[in-house]
Amino acid sequence: MLPDPIALPAPVRDAHRSTARWAAGRFVSVLRRVRPAVVFDRWGQPVGIPAYGSPAFATLPDGDPRREAALITAAEAWRQQAEHAPEAINAGLRTDLVLGERARAEWVAEDEAAWKELVRTMRAWSNHPTALELAERRTRAAQAAHRPVSASPGWPPVAIPGQPGWHRHRLPDGRQVDVPDTTTAPQLAESA
Repeated sequence: MLPDPIALPAPVRDAHRSTARWAAGRFVSVLRRVRPAVVFDRWGQPVGIPAYGSPAFATLPDGDPRREAALITAAEAWRQQAEHAPEAINAGLRTDLVLGERARAEWVAEDEAAWKELVRTMRAWSNHPTALELAERRTRAAQAAHRPVSASPGWPPVAIPGQPGWHRHRLPDGRQVDVPDTTTAPQLAESA
């Protein structure tokens, strides 16, 4: 939280007040010299006094009192802005802090939503195999498909794919031998 607006020291505050009184008095005396008489709008501001430095100000003759009135008005506006600068700066900082907190909260919410979406996507893709894993699976499947049939010790003979009636036997010395099965061949012939 920011401190309260900076208070002006008493000498500065008194200087601003005395300057404001002098400028108001000088402005009124200058307006009395303007001919034709100055007209005031409904807010009490003089009509016909151009802004200091404007093209209308530049066209006024040198001795015209409206030049001095425009100069006093511009100087007084500058002084009032400087007098209220600390309060305006603090108010601006407070506004910026509030807006910054709101923007930061929005950014945090947007970032959090983006991260949640990224996590969801990553979790979904983590269940899918990578290209390398798919290639390894295909290689293992191909190797398993081309593995030769072999009989194991202690197990019955293995039927040979593509050769009905033939079985692979394991001999006591470990060699593999393909032998026609004589016990099943006649039964197949009879059942056919």
